[in-house]
Order: sequence, then C-alpha cells, then structure tokens
Amino acid sequence: NKDKSLVADGAGGYLWVDPDDVRAREVRLLDPVSRVGDAGGTPADNLLVRGDGLDAMRSLARIPEYAEVYRGRVKLVYIDPPFNTRQAFEHYDDSLEHSVWLGMMRERLEAIRDLLAPDGSVWVHLDDAEMAYCKVLMDEVFGRQNFVATVVWQRTNSPRNSAQFLSSDTDYLLVYAQEIDRLSFNMLGRTDEMDAKFKNPDGDERGPWFAADLSARNFYSKGSYVVTAPGGKQHGPGAGRFWAVSEDTMGQLDADGRIWWGSAGNNKPTRKLFLAEVRQGRVPSTMWLPEEVGYVRNGKQETKSLLGGDPFATPKPERLLERVLTIGSSPGDIVLDAFAGSGTTAAVAHKMGRRWVTVEQQESTVDVFTRPRLAKVVDGEDPGGVTESTGWTGGGGFSELRVAPPVVEVSEAGSVTTVALQAEPGRIERAVAAQLGYELDAVPHPDAVCGPGLIGRSGRSRLAVTRSVADEGLVAVLVSELGDDELLLLAAPMVAPGTREALAAAVPGSRVVRYPRELFTARAAR
Repeated sequence: NKDKSLVADGAGGYLWVDPDDVRAREVRLLDPVSRVGDAGGTPADNLLVRGDGLDAMRSLARIPEYAEVYRGRVKLVYIDPPFNTRQAFEHYDDSLEHSVWLGMMRERLEAIRDLLAPDGSVWVHLDDAEMAYCKVLMDEVFGRQNFVATVVWQRTNSPRNSAQFLSSDTDYLLVYAQEIDRLSFNMLGRTDEMDAKFKNPDGDERGPWFAADLSARNFYSKGSYVVTAPGGKQHGPGAGRFWAVSEDTMGQLDADGRIWWGSAGNNKPTRKLFLAEVRQGRVPSTMWLPEEVGYVRNGKQETKSLLGGDPFATPKPERLLERVLTIGSSPGDIVLDAFAGSGTTAAVAHKMGRRWVTVEQQESTVDVFTRPRLAKVVDGEDPGGVTESTGWTGGGGFSELRVAPPVVEVSEAGSVTTVALQAEPGRIERAVAAQLGYELDAVPHPDAVCGPGLIGRSGRSRLAVTRSVADEGLVAVLVSELGDDELLLLAAPMVAPGTREALAAAVPGSRVVRYPRELFTARAAR
C-alpha cells in the first residue's frame, strides 16, 4: 500500500485511502482550548495540541499564520512513536500490522520534513522491533546522505532472566539532518573524569596538561628519525610507527616546553596538551550510558512523583531528553514532539529555554499526564528531572489547542458529499482559507455573522467565501471591493450558470471554486 495514504479512523486505528481522498488532504483547523501561564494566544506560543500528530503538523505547515512561524523553522524534532512491539499498554496500543506502522511513520516523517529547518535534525526513538526498517524509510524520506548516526541508549543494567534468548537492554535513536552540509551540533560539557587526566608534575605555568603520544601508525614521510632526550637516551618512533610531526616541529615544541621527557629526562617524548587550550567541551558519542542520561525506570519515577497515581507506561527520563536537546538545539530554538505521551520533551524543552510544540492524540493522556505536568513546570512546581541542573524555577506558559473535526463530510465509499453548512459562523470560512493557503485579514469571531465579503489574502489574490449560491450579482459586489491589480478567488457551495464567465471577464485571472468538490485541487492550480 505504498501508493496509498493512511488516515486515522477516529477509534485508534487507521484506514488506507487514495492519496486524493479528502481525508488525506484536508487541512484541519486548530481550535483554542485554554492558556496556561503568560501565553498570548498566538501561533508563536509554546503549543500543546490535542489530536493526531499528522493532522497537527499538516496544519502547522499549511495554515498561513502558523506556517509563517513553523514551516522550515523547527530546529529539532524528537519523536518516541509506538515501537510496534505487539503489546497493548495501558495508555496506547503498540500493535500495528507492519505495513500500517510503516505507512503511519512515513506520512509523519514527511510532515516533519516540511517543518524542519535547513540546519535542523530529527531524532526517532525506537527499539529492535522496527528500527532497521525505519532506518531504510528515513533514508527514503530525508535522503541517505543526511543520515547522521544511530545513538545507542543502554536503558537498563538489569538483564531480564525471563528473556527467551537475549535480554534486550538498549534502545536506538536514529538521527537525520534536513541538510547535512548545514547541520551543526553543540558539544557536551567536559566531565570531571576527563579533566582529572590533566596533571602538572613539572609545575608548568600554563597549568595542568596531558601527555599525548607523538607516534602514529600512519605513514608520514618526515616521521622517520631519531631524537635524543635531554638525558642522552635516543628514541625512534617504534617498530612500524612514525613520528606524527617532523623533526623541525619536534624541536620547536621542545623549545616551547611542550615536550615531556619524563621526570628523569630520558623517557620517549610525549606532547603536552594543556587543559586551558583544549576544546571546552566534548564531541557527543553514540553510546549513551544510563549513569549519564538515566535509566528507563527513572522516567516512570519522575511522572509518578510529580503527578501521583499510576505512572505513564513508557516515559523517557528527562536527562535523556536533556542530552538530545543540548546537542541539537540552543535556547530560543523550536523543538517539536508529535507523540507527546506524558510530555517529557516539552517539559525538558521548557526548562532549557527552548520553544516547543507537542501533540498528543489521546484525550485521556493529555488530561491525566501531559497538561498537568506542563502546568506544574510553568508554575515552578516540578522539583524533579532536570530542574536542578537547568536552574528552572518556573515561568513562561503555553497555549492549548485542539485539532478541529473535519468540515467536509465523506461517504463510506470515500467520495466527498457535502460541507457542514450548519457549522458555527466563521468555521467554514476559516477552513476554506486554510485549505487554499489564504491568510485571513481577521479571524472571524465564533459569534460573528460572516458575510461573503473579502476575508483573506495570498499575494495579490483576495479570498471571498459564501455559504449560499455564487451568482453574477455577488461577483459584481466583490469586484467593486478589489484594489488595483488584485485578483479574486470566490469559494461557494453552489455556482449559478454564467458566474465563472462573468468573473473571468471582469477580472481576468480570477476564479470561482465550488467547495468541497473543487476545494482540494484549487490550491495546486492557483
């Protein structure tokens, strides 16, 4: 079914449909639900979205007021999707047919690609069940050249004796760049163990240093010579080895006091690397140990201690997300998680000064875990996780949105039947504008009576939406409202004979779109 699209069926499952099916193409509205903290109710707020992640990401990329903020501007995406381990957890079902799982992931990865910044990265957290297949899928979506690495997280140090063959103690994070040539990662802080290797036995005024080997296996044309130590002993690089620097450079380093010959002055030379001169950080590795980023059990402990009751089934420890966000983002960057779960990504992003968007499909999960947790972070009532390491004391806020129900009604056969014309004032108008990519001049108030005037703009094209019949009289009124050099796109559920011709004659290049039947082809044609 690679040639088909996958849509949520509203009951936790999925349906295969034709890519042109309205359910696979409708841009859903994002309705406000509530605000927490000092959120301003704008698209630039931190966003907690209730609904399917694919619908939410499509809306962020297509509705003009959101697209301006998010399309091509998300610096880091971390997702912890269902692993497809054939298990049923309390808060979600993790058992999908393999091709359905791949289809679900493909469409979400394609939506992520539309939102990701050119210098951004996406991190997909999986286990053995689907990791290898997802790697190939991500090669297809992002390009094999944009593969960065596979991070291995040892999530436990207690092997399961109940395992049939081998105890699986690791998860994997597949890391891809949007454009590998533009990607840059931050370094991690140096550890005490790393700095402890630096000593100063000779009291060098430049401070502690580390003795680095000056020989190497790789051939170097100027690396075959003998040096004489201050104590008189002669040294070559060793059998099958070469000095890593030329004889002249060796002399310059020695003159600058950067060669260590040992306390007696007769040792094989090593190069003094001063702590003050090394890179102030460490390059991240692909092996992450639980002592550094947490154990799988820590995630459950964090949610349970914060929210009480039964812990979320599969939360990740905050230190793990702190590592991801430290490497792939900086304060002020936008971080996205389309599988929010208990809200770990957003909680850590908030504490680290990142902007965030997180989406969760299950209403009960949002009510019990995600929203209460994030509200406590805002209120400074979350003492656990990375609160201490980030110095978080509270502040900020977020807006809560909900992916709106579809405006277009679809028959069982998948054909478009009608638009819910009885929808509250403003909804159809907003939905048409979102689908066609027009930015509203002013969002119609839910209580407003919307007339068929000019309500949206895209470049020099103006949008008008009517809930009644479009006829020549309406065209004449709307044309009179147009400015110089402006075009008109008129959307209507019914079109009287001669209307299209009248508009084309009055303002060449203008069009009438009958919704819903023509709504999903009009954007491409415009």
